[in-house]
Amino acid sequence: MKVILKQDVANLGGAGDIVDVADGYGNNYLVPRNLAMRATRGAVKDAEAMRQARVKRDARTLAEAREVKTRLQSKVVTVPAKAGDDGTLYGSVGNSVVAAAITAQLGVPLDRRRVPLDRPFKALGEHAVEVRLHPELTATVRVEVVRAT
Repeated sequence: MKVILKQDVANLGGAGDIVDVADGYGNNYLVPRNLAMRATRGAVKDAEAMRQARVKRDARTLAEAREVKTRLQSKVVTVPAKAGDDGTLYGSVGNSVVAAAITAQLGVPLDRRRVPLDRPFKALGEHAVEVRLHPELTATVRVEVVRAT
């Protein structure tokens, strides 16, 4: 069954894309959740308009993400944490703490899901963190975990 996506759907496509999906997936999941509509002749014209709007929006967000990247890479974010004498943290510093620190110190609103960490930091020191600003763009932020006083 051919459907036109109304919104971006992970592993399927973006808004305005015409995709071929299984009948059950289209009828039971995509259409009822208003993520897609059936591809008819009239709807194909609407799909082209949605696709053009998405291209313009993506270009604008990519330009904004490049500006944010330059701001993020030039600064160091400081995260205070309780630690022992040997530098081992009593807890850990995860992606939500890093995202909150970036938002507070640099004024860049970030969701924790945009800061993918392999595992939380468990020691004091400086760490390099990849931040996904756009599907095509990531920035490396230096995060310094310091002893809380």
